[in-house]
Order: sequence, then C-alpha cells, then structure tokens
Amino acid sequence: MNIVHCTRMLEVEVHQRLRSLLRTEGIPPWPHHLTLARLVTRALRLGPSAVMEIGGLAGVQGHYRVGYLAAALLWPGAVVLVAPADIQRRWLQVELPRLRVWLQVDKPLYREQAPAGCTDGLLLLTPQRWLQELLTPASPLAQLPTLIDGLDDLEQWAETVLTQSRSPQDWDEWVWAQPPCAELIRETQIALTHSLLSHPPNPYEQWLLSETEQNWLQAVWPPPSPPGWVRWATLERHLAQFTLHCSPLWALAELASHWPQRPWVGLGLALGHLSLPGVTRFRFAPHPRDEVLHLYAPAHLPPPNHAGFYQAICQELHRLLPLAQGLVVILVEEQPLQTQLTVALAAEFGSRVQRERTALEENGILVTGWRFWQSHQERLPAPSLLVIPLLPIPPREQPLVTARIDSLRHQGRDWFREYLLPHTLAQLQRTVAPLRGGRVALLDSRVCHRSYGAQILTALEPVIRYSRLAAFGSG
Repeated sequence: MNIVHCTRMLEVEVHQRLRSLLRTEGIPPWPHHLTLARLVTRALRLGPSAVMEIGGLAGVQGHYRVGYLAAALLWPGAVVLVAPADIQRRWLQVELPRLRVWLQVDKPLYREQAPAGCTDGLLLLTPQRWLQELLTPASPLAQLPTLIDGLDDLEQWAETVLTQSRSPQDWDEWVWAQPPCAELIRETQIALTHSLLSHPPNPYEQWLLSETEQNWLQAVWPPPSPPGWVRWATLERHLAQFTLHCSPLWALAELASHWPQRPWVGLGLALGHLSLPGVTRFRFAPHPRDEVLHLYAPAHLPPPNHAGFYQAICQELHRLLPLAQGLVVILVEEQPLQTQLTVALAAEFGSRVQRERTALEENGILVTGWRFWQSHQERLPAPSLLVIPLLPIPPREQPLVTARIDSLRHQGRDWFREYLLPHTLAQLQRTVAPLRGGRVALLDSRVCHRSYGAQILTALEPVIRYSRLAAFGSG
C-alpha cells in the first residue's frame, strides 16, 4: 500500500490505519495511541510545533512511540527522527520493522547522514548530531519536519554541544602557536592553578571564574563575542590540573534562531522545565486508577539544614526498610550524605548495601545519585521502595546554576519559582514514573511546610499521600 500523498487526508488515514493495527496486532495497550498519532500528524502538517508530555508507565516503557512512528512512516516525504542511542535501538530492532510490515510501507531508513537531495525516508539522528546540523548555516535539515523523543534532556544536549572547553593539554598548544607569548601563557596557567586550588573542596570541584581570573585569560583565550556566556572551571585537585569551560547562560535561548523552519514535535516524560516559546503543549497524564503513586511524606522530620537531619533520616530508614519486599533504592545526590548513609547501612545490612552498582541482590539496598539511577534503571528490577531523603533542587555549587540564579536575581525575578522549582518538579516526575502503582518515601519535610509543597504534590498526581508510616505500610 502506498503512502498517502493528500496531506489534508493524512490525519484520517493515519487514524484509520493505526486503529486497524490496534485491533489486529499485538501493540501494547495505551488509551491515547490514536490521539497522539493525530496530534503529531496535524502539528507536522499545519503547525504550530508541539511538545507532548507522556506521563506514567507509558512514558517509561515507550508504548506511545507506535503513534508518532506510524505518522512518520505515512508522511509523504522525508522526516527527521531524533533520539538518544537507546531509543534508536528500540526503533530499529522492534517498532520500525513491525510497523513497516503492518503498514505495508517500504520507506527507507538512514542513520546520521541522508543521500544528497533526499526527498523521502526517515533520517535517524542522535541529539548531538541534530543540534550540530541545526547550528550549521543553511542546513537542509531545517526544512524537514522533525520528531524528537527524549526531549526532557534538551537543555543538557544543548549545553553539551554549545559549551567550549579547554583541557590542560591546550595550554601546550597555545605555547607552541604563540612563541612570543609563551612566558605570559605559562604565568597565566600557574596563576589560575594556584587560584583554583585555593578554593575549598566542593562535591563537584567546579567554580565560576572570578573577574580577576577572567582578566588573566584575556590574552590567552578571549571571551566569546555574544553576551550571556559564562566561564567556569573543573578542577582535578589531586593532579593540580583544571579544564576551562565557556557556556551559554541559557542554552535554549542560544538555539532560538536555529530551530527547524518546518513544524517539529518533541516528546518526553516531564517537560515543564523547558522554556520553548511559541509551541503548543499537550500532556497525557498517568492512568488515574492503575498508576496511583503511594507517597509517604512525613511532616515530623527536621528540615535538611537542621543539625538533627541526618540522624532523623537514619531512624526513618530503619523503620522503612522492613516494609520492602525487594530492591530498595535510596536517591541521594549530595556526596557527603550519600557516603554517610552507605557506611551506616552497610554496617548493619552488609553486602546487601551497594553504592552506584548494578550487580545487586534480590533484596538489595542501592544508594545512588540521580544521574546514575536514571542512566541504569532500565537494567535494574523495579524497586519495591524508592526513598528520596532530599528534594532534587539543582545544587548551587554547580557554576551554571549559580550564574543563572544571580542573573535572575539581578533582574528582580523569582529565581526559585522560575528556575529551581520547575527543574525540581521535572526531576521528580521522571524519577517516580517507573514507580507508578508502587511506593515512594519523600523524607524532605519542606514538602509539608513550604508554600511550594502543594505544587510538588500536584506534579506527582495521581498520588495518595501518607503522613503516617503504619498507613503507608498497609496501603
């Protein structure tokens, strides 16, 4: 069967063909397959561009992909598909082969590079490759409809692509390239080394460069011409070496003039933190009955800045752990607290306790940071209990976080509600998504006592909140 070439009828065709497949083939059940497929097709055909938040287990398990891939296969022309490598593997090994057979479509597939003058087919790109193409003047990809999966990490993708870095080895190259300035370059390197080593250690060993340090660099590494970029350094203290970085303060703003000229659609688990003017937003919420989150959020614990916080968390963990019937995951990004909890729990539970490892016992206790958990959770069994001692508020020890807060403060804006809180909500939504229908313990009592606590609970809906452990254990 040929691809439909009448774009006005394309939404109807996608709907009918997909509905037929849902009746006859083993497509994972999800109540919004048809709606998503129609919305994607309409956005690509008429605009405006759209972002679609897929909440709950469907977003984690990828059931929603059938809808937008069907729309892409039936689109009368070339379509760009952007996603990280793990999603692309799923496309190529599972969804696309099945859909091409079911839909009787022989649309060609290309990875990373399409033939010159390509007017048909699916072009699969990694986020980094796609962004590099967009930043290239007169890139032909800007003229193609684009679908982006995993859009949650767009900000991080953009920062990675746009950030300029200079390693310790670059100083040698500067010396070789500018022999008359060799002495000045070495003096600058030594001065920066001493200055950075004078900073007290922090968990990230990263700092914004001071005005004095930036002045030292003027002759060696001039600042970028556009305003709104910041310079910072990563220190390897044990080697007395550092890497310099220059990053845009707001990476998405830097991309604003490079977005595809044709409509595009982005999909992800939690997208409220992304500032994308001019797009239409849709949200497919978790199932209100089958995906209720059972949340233990006690109000009696001291706040994180209280001297008794660590002891209170340890006591609460000893009450929580006996309730678990399988893997327990304790999410702690702060390195000192992560170390303290790992040591304390290992002293009592022995080898059951592991820190950021994937080889775990069936009833293991994994103490991990947020990034490690998000990167490896697909390879681990679903935890019977997820414990979050602290809200994942972006740490002010990170240079870009500090710079953004300072920028918003100088503009008289609410830096917490405009920047920190949206990122916290998105992180929580992504993290609890695999636990829908299961149990999560959020031990940061600011959820109960601060004005933004209601927003956090709303973001986690559907949720049943327990303030007493006895009710949580039997719920």
